[in-house]
Amino acid sequence: MRIAVLGASGVAGRAFTTIALGAGHELVTDRADLFDRSALERMLGGCDAAVNLATSIPRPGGRGDWAVNDRIRREGTANLIEACLAARVPLLLQQSVAMLLNHADDRPQVEDDAIHGYGRIASAADMEALVRAAPLDGRLVRGGLFYGPGTGRAEAWAAELADPGFRIPGDGSAWISPVHVEDYATALLAVLLHGRPREAVNACEDEPLRLTELYAGLARRSGRNTPDSGGPPGLRSFRVANKRLRDLGWQPRHALRASFS
Repeated sequence: MRIAVLGASGVAGRAFTTIALGAGHELVTDRADLFDRSALERMLGGCDAAVNLATSIPRPGGRGDWAVNDRIRREGTANLIEACLAARVPLLLQQSVAMLLNHADDRPQVEDDAIHGYGRIASAADMEALVRAAPLDGRLVRGGLFYGPGTGRAEAWAAELADPGFRIPGDGSAWISPVHVEDYATALLAVLLHGRPREAVNACEDEPLRLTELYAGLARRSGRNTPDSGGPPGLRSFRVANKRLRDLGWQPRHALRASFS
């Protein structure tokens, strides 16, 4: 398959290009500007699919800008859809975030449950709406909380544990559903090759964690004391299921919970 990859130099992009090339696919990774529709059309020419992994999410020790990220999700995605249509690329695989599934956490949320964009992920909900409305095969891969090489997550967690003033957000009962960036990359390829048209898929590990479990495990692994709770609220609780992705034959190679042992 000839695949155009937007955001190939990013964290998810680097992992995906390594895996896709290893699987024998031909990749086009020219750094076309998402805001330049003509350049996008030239990049997409002759491709079977486009994979949009472009972001500008700030991370520790790296660059990024939330306002630019919003523009990428909204204006950039709209441009890419129009370019796909002009270049006759039938399939767009779009990175999204599982944090949108925050309507309830009484059970693991599935892909057809209600989504809710707020704050910095409001633009992700808008981006999903654009993809769903487009007259092409738009597939969404909602990643959990990224960790692993290049994500800056380990550094951020270490800084929190080293800060005497840090407190676990809220009462610590909120859920997160993590995913290692390399597992997210294999999920992208699985959905690209075997996913159903115009469908969203959650890419996360089998076991979500409550914040108290996360920080207790991180503290145990680093030989520190578990922080107290009572800190300012952070992400809303999100607890998602990965059955749809597992039904495609995917399985995670990493498990954050297991790394605490």
